[in-house]
Parts: sequence; C-alpha cells; structure tokens
Amino acid sequence: MIYSQFQQPFQQRFSGSKGWLAFAIGITVIALGLLALPFVLLFLAVGFIAVSLFGRFYIKPKMDQFKRQAEQAQYQQQGFTEEAEEVVSHSTRFGDDSFKPRPHQGRIFEHDPNERV
Repeated sequence: MIYSQFQQPFQQRFSGSKGWLAFAIGITVIALGLLALPFVLLFLAVGFIAVSLFGRFYIKPKMDQFKRQAEQAQYQQQGFTEEAEEVVSHSTRFGDDSFKPRPHQGRIFEHDPNERV
C-alpha cells in the first residue's frame, strides 16, 4: 500500500504547450521586473529627496525653535537657582566656602618588573 505510488508511472513534467506557456510567463515576469526596476529606483530617489527637503525646511527650524525655548527656560531656571544659592550661602552655619578647585596634576607610576608586590 505504501509503495503503490511507485507502481504508477511518474507524472510528466511540463511539456508541450504547458511548458512553453510556463517559460513565456517566466520570461515575461523577469522582463517586466527589469523594466520596472529603474522606475522603482527613481521613485525611491524622489522620495528620499522629498524627505530630505522636508527635514531641512520644516523640521530643522522647529528643532531650532525648541532648542531656543529650552535655553531660555534653562537660563530662567539658572536665575532662580542663583538667587536661591545666594540666600542659602548667606545663611550657612559653616561660614564661607573657601574651597577652590585646582587643576588636576596627574602622576605617572613607572612599572618596575623586578619590584615585588
């Protein structure tokens, strides 16, 4: 029962008019794809240019406007914090802050391979 399929003759491949029709359809699809490829690439290039121009003429000014607003808000906030710092610095119980940071002085430690750790 399992091997009954092998007892029947093999199905014939596409031959005759069916084979030629399948071949013609395949060639037609490939040719149309190759003919359509330049137009698809042209469409993608035009779309890329349109998105680039949109970004340059619409989004860039909006981003500049948002940055200016953020800088103004930060500047106003700095003004409030400086006033608060002046009030706090006059009322500290530790006196004035005499700490002044100095520039960093790096040190180089030579590696001595004979030195025991």
